[in-house]
Amino acid sequence: MQTDTLSNVLRVIRLSGGVFVRLELSPPFAFGTLDAETLRQYLAPESEQILPFHLVNKGPVWFHIEGSDPVKLETNDILVLPDGAGHGLSDSRDQELVAVPNFLADAQGTPQTFTWPGSGDSEETRVLCGFFSCHARIYSPLLDSLPSVMVIRHDPERTPWLAATLQRTFDESLARRPGGNALIEQLTSLLFMEVVQRQLEKDSSGWLGALSDPVLGQVLQFIHQQPAQTWTVESLAKRAGSSSSVVAERFADTIGISPIKYLTQWRLELAAGRLLDSNDSIAEIALDIGYASEASLNRAFKRHVGTPPATWRTSKRQRLSVNR
Repeated sequence: MQTDTLSNVLRVIRLSGGVFVRLELSPPFAFGTLDAETLRQYLAPESEQILPFHLVNKGPVWFHIEGSDPVKLETNDILVLPDGAGHGLSDSRDQELVAVPNFLADAQGTPQTFTWPGSGDSEETRVLCGFFSCHARIYSPLLDSLPSVMVIRHDPERTPWLAATLQRTFDESLARRPGGNALIEQLTSLLFMEVVQRQLEKDSSGWLGALSDPVLGQVLQFIHQQPAQTWTVESLAKRAGSSSSVVAERFADTIGISPIKYLTQWRLELAAGRLLDSNDSIAEIALDIGYASEASLNRAFKRHVGTPPATWRTSKRQRLSVNR
């Protein structure tokens, strides 16, 4: 049940990404990197959001993240920043970071590498920097439920392939071979799924926690399997073998909104994907996702997004065409 709902959400958010620069750092070093919005404009201007991540090829290294305590990563550990928090790297915990606003422009060679010369007296630290990106995001309960800082410790017995997958993604990004983009998307999605599965095992709160709940997990599955169904709290509760009061209260406590608002927002996310990926009419999309008419979808979309679906489609497609 968890996997079905999670896979459904991952398909809809249209995840992509890659690895864009290698860091070769000789101690002492302490510098701040670009914020996520600047990185998005530089790396994936067509996307709605990017989630920076880092793989430590050779550690240790300290990451300094806005709003969090410094965290030490060892070789093959991975850091993911779903909220795109500003951050920096250093070779020891208590160092003042130096701003390096043009570190991407300063990267040289193939593969593109940013070098910090240091003193040369200690072993070099190496880090791969990458990103996940998503596109037509109106509502993504998965991304909204992730913590601002995720550390995935290397586990050679469980996932010996994880670090190798990131390295392969980087290699494919450089090679630009036929079929390389498709492989990058598959590798990135595989990596993100593993990151989320690790989080699911650690965290029983929010939307991810709801997947494991015996009642809410079923309710979410029904919504995602049949979003066009005329669901009510009562009908969802009956299918899940529970009461409407239990479902409503537990849903609000765990996910933060009512089941029907969740259904509405998920339908709009589905509509957004169709608006970008197809030439289907607004009326066709409306009927397919559970609205009685084009007018009813227009009203819901404008109320939640701020513009009617036709206007949103034109604007997004123009932005995509400009940034390709």
